[in-house]
Amino acid sequence: MKPARNCCGCPRRSMSEIHLVIADNQPLSLSGLRTAMVGQSDIEVLAECASSDHLMDAVRTHSPDVLLVSTDLLEEKLDALERLVAEIDGTRVVLLTSRKDPGFLEEALRRGAKVVIQRECPIQQIPMAIRKATKGGSQVERTVARRVLKKTLHSHPVGDPETGRIEALTQREREVISLICQGFKNRKIAGTLHISEATVSHHLTSIYRKLEVDDRIALVIYAARQNIVTL
Repeated sequence: MKPARNCCGCPRRSMSEIHLVIADNQPLSLSGLRTAMVGQSDIEVLAECASSDHLMDAVRTHSPDVLLVSTDLLEEKLDALERLVAEIDGTRVVLLTSRKDPGFLEEALRRGAKVVIQRECPIQQIPMAIRKATKGGSQVERTVARRVLKKTLHSHPVGDPETGRIEALTQREREVISLICQGFKNRKIAGTLHISEATVSHHLTSIYRKLEVDDRIALVIYAARQNIVTL
């Protein structure tokens, strides 16, 4: 892997599958993130940023596939995350955070982060999170997801008004929900259930309508809250 360039450099893009910009205002963390990419033949670090002042310049210069950015560099402002996502169309954002409160993590996903991971996670999970971000959909890193859903379950007990919605689900729809909660995308769901992707999309439309949820993240949270699945 070529050494990472700073925000003023203009490295030539290699044939690596995923091109990455790293942004964190903590020097030791920045070094650790770079180290996590060593030996990852499909990921190349094009630039590193230690300041929010240089962040947009780096993204515009390098047009990375993924931006790995810390909430510390964004001063934990989700408005800043939302503006950033709006300005870097085509670049997926992986958010690194020390925050553990479920409301913040869920809102980060709704504001445009594709994957949320925590600083305490094992270093080998960093490249995995970056790859997940390039495959579409939104995902909270598994340990974070458990924490979010555990908090949600305690905060929102199951209520009788939901019973009718849940009972309206077919067995196949429950299978689709279970696979979505395991992080499967439509193609993998189709292969696992031996159905077409179009049929998976049809099931999802029906599930969203019956449960009155808008997207996959809301579905995962609803499914855990109502004990349809367990993580």
